Formats: sequence, structure tokens, C-alpha cells
Amino acid sequence: SPQGFQRVNIFGKLHTHLTEADEIALSVSGFSSAWNASGQIPQRAVDSNLIDRFGSLDDLEGGTTGRQDLNLRYTTVNGDQNFELISYASRYTFKLFSNFTYFLEDPINGDMIEQTDDRTLLGMNGRYSMNHSIGQVFAKASLGGGFRSDDAVVTLWQSPNRLRSQSLVDALVTERNLYLWAQEELIISPMVRMQLGLRGDYFTYNVDDRLEGVESDRPHASGYSQQNIISPKVSLVVSPSESVDLFANFGTSFHSNDARAIVQGRRVSDLYTVYLRQGLTESEIRDRFASQNLDLRQNEIGTLPRAIGEEIGWRIKVGRRLNFATAIWLLDLENEYVYVGDAGITELSGKSRRYGVDIEARSSLKPWLTADADLNLSRGYFVDEPDNANDIPLAPTVTSTGGLTAMHPDGFQAGFRYIHIGDRPANEDGSVTAEGFTLLNLFASHAFGHLRASVTLENILNIDWNEAQFDTESRLQNEVSSVSELHFTPGNPRNIRLGLSYLF
Repeated sequence: SPQGFQRVNIFGKLHTHLTEADEIALSVSGFSSAWNASGQIPQRAVDSNLIDRFGSLDDLEGGTTGRQDLNLRYTTVNGDQNFELISYASRYTFKLFSNFTYFLEDPINGDMIEQTDDRTLLGMNGRYSMNHSIGQVFAKASLGGGFRSDDAVVTLWQSPNRLRSQSLVDALVTERNLYLWAQEELIISPMVRMQLGLRGDYFTYNVDDRLEGVESDRPHASGYSQQNIISPKVSLVVSPSESVDLFANFGTSFHSNDARAIVQGRRVSDLYTVYLRQGLTESEIRDRFASQNLDLRQNEIGTLPRAIGEEIGWRIKVGRRLNFATAIWLLDLENEYVYVGDAGITELSGKSRRYGVDIEARSSLKPWLTADADLNLSRGYFVDEPDNANDIPLAPTVTSTGGLTAMHPDGFQAGFRYIHIGDRPANEDGSVTAEGFTLLNLFASHAFGHLRASVTLENILNIDWNEAQFDTESRLQNEVSSVSELHFTPGNPRNIRLGLSYLF
């Protein structure tokens, strides 16, 4: 089915020097797009020739989105001191009609849903840095902070044939984030460098759930919550020679969360305390929560689950033309949140761990020809689940990208690129596999004064590949029972793209 994708972008920027050291820049941008396209289709529909890979089982799927941005940036330099202040305002709208399960929930009218997001964003962030010394140690200190404000109206509707029939989610969400950070970079000696950092975040969440009290099979709660978190980091680089760097990094952060889930968690925590005071047993409390579509596990989790990352590695320069780098890393997450937009809920998946190795190589084969390659190997799993059911769905295991680039002094540039993603589990027990692919692309461009013309040949071998894929349970109109299998969005076939840019 034709996507009918249409997009309009506009961007403008004005910058000037107030003084020799002070600069101010104003940028305005906007875009609007609309499309008719299948979000994902089941593999069995293609295998049975019901549709081809680019077909659709519901031609009414599609959507529209738009955003307008205003940014103001001020910078000043005074010797060894730098200051930057950025403020921004954005207006964002989104409407999406999708049907992932077809006739699973409603065998008569179908399962089409409508998601909307109407949002205003305001924010500001600043940064100040200065060079100084601590004894014989050269240092650079940086301080910063800012805030972000989101005011959103988010809804989810049952909308068979794009006709609204039932409201599933309807909430006014106000979220604020205030943050401060400090960083100190130390050059202890020509061989040793260190970076220390500390960041503090404070969040407030306010939700007005307009479906609270309405009979529903989904959790609903209005309320307020707040949370703060401190995130330290440290980085050490040791250079035993000019061509070798050894590094180690450690840092903490947090997993973002949906404001509605946070307020629901606060409701669970408050009610749990009340029920205990009333003398209810754990079983009785669990039944009370189930009757309200609330999950008792939300009482045991934090608003901002902690993430802890560690990394060690090295960089090596071989001669004047070859560079290698390798990093071994580990990431632990206190809780793996998954927001399911088409259901309007947040799934709790428990603790997770990811680890892997990243390898990169860069080479100047000739003064006019360079080569590069990146390889990433990783494994992700849920810590508290059994070994035969602990895969993180769609977590990549092997990814790689690289190619050759040729550049001529007269402005001509050409190259060859590859992108590879390996097979990976699509569900927790690995019984469904998200298929990997390798794409080969060619590109060339040439500058003519202020103009640059470009051409790109994508997917040279014209392979079938999936841009997105999920293990989903669905039921087609002619099926008696549902089937859980791979559903996918097809990637582009071989195509040519032409471009023309004006540089000023």
C-alpha cells in the first residue's frame, strides 16, 4: 500500500556579535508530516500471499505529526572563562492510527486505536567553565544546570475505521525537571588525565487522569509525585606513550519513566500503607489492587530506577594511518521499564544487565581515501528470570557499520557503506527470532560553489529486510484463533535518492 508520506521542513537562523566576545543566535524551525502506512504486518499474511511485504491489512493506518521550535543561544568568552545559556520553546502534536492485532479484541469492528499527544515544552540550560590550577595540576572546572517543563494532553482511543468508540487513556500530564551538575577535568601529568563529575536531578509529576473512577480494564490514577537522584561519574585516562591510551570509566544515571506510571506507583504505595493499617493480609491487598487494575509490584520500585555503567578500554595509533580502539562495558539497570503505547500501560520487567565489547578501526589508506569499521558485540538479560526465559526482547547481539570514503580537493566525494544487524531474540525465551540483515549503500556528491548535488543508491543488493519487528499476538479476519509470531515493518527496497543543497 502506498505510504503517501508528505513532509514540509523549514529552518531559519540569525546570529550576531553583540561585542567581540559576546555572541547571540536565534533559530526557528518547524516541520509537519502526514502518512498512510502499515505499522507492522504479520509474517503469515505474507507467507500465505494474502499481501506482499509492502501491503497492508488495514489501509486506514497512518498519522500526522508536527513540531515548531524556537531557540535562543548566548555565549561569551573572557580569557579562560566561557559561559553559554540556551533557552528553548517547542510545540508538538502527534496523532497515530494503528492496528497491530487486527481482530483479536474486537472480531466485528477490528482493533484500530488512535493515539494523540499534544505537548508544550519549555526549557533552559546554562554552562560555565574556567581553566585553573590545583598546585602543579592543570584543571578545567565546569558548572551547569537547567530545567525542562512538559505540559501534555495524552489520549488513547479505540477507533475502528478511525471512528472513536471508547476512551482508554485521557490524561493531563505536567512534568518538571530541574538539574545541576559539576565537572572537574584534571591533567595530573602528561601521562594521566582524570575527569570527575556529579549531577543532581529533581523531578515533579502531576497527573490529572480524566478517566479515574470510570469502569475500565486499565489502571487510572490522578495525583502528584516527586523524586530526586544524584549521579556521580569518574573517568581516568593513562597514556604510557603518544600512541597508546588506556581508559576506565564509571558512572551512574537513571531510567526515565512515564509520569502516569509514577503516579500510579504513588497510589499503590499510599494504599498499601492504608490496607496494612486496616489489618488486611497480603493476599487481600493483592486482590484489592487487582480490582483496580493496579500492580502490587509498583510498591517495590523507585520512580527513577538507578543505572550503573562501567567501561575499560584502550586506543592505539599504529603509524600515521591506522587507529584502533576497544572498550569492554557493563550496564546494570535497577528496573527495566517498557511503555506500551498501544495499550497505554507501563510494563515492569525487573532488573537487567547488559555487557559487551565495542571495537573500532580507522585508516587513511591514501591521502584521498579513508576506511572505517565499527563492531559491537553485546548480551542483555533479565537478572531475576530463569535462564530459559531471561532474554531482553530485541536487545542487539551483533551490530556493525563501516565503509570507504574518497574525497577530491575539487569538492567531489564518494563512498561505500555497509550496515549490519545480527539476529536477536524477539521474546524472553528466544523462541521467536528478529531477523538480522546487511545493507550495502553507495553515495556520491559534488560541490559547485554554494551548491552541493548528491546521489545515494540504497540497498544495492535489493535484499528483503525488516526495519522494525516485534513478537505480537494477532488474529486476522478469517482466523478462528489468534497467532503469536513475528510482525514487521519492511525496509526500503533498492532505491535512488537525489539531493541538492545550498550552503551559505
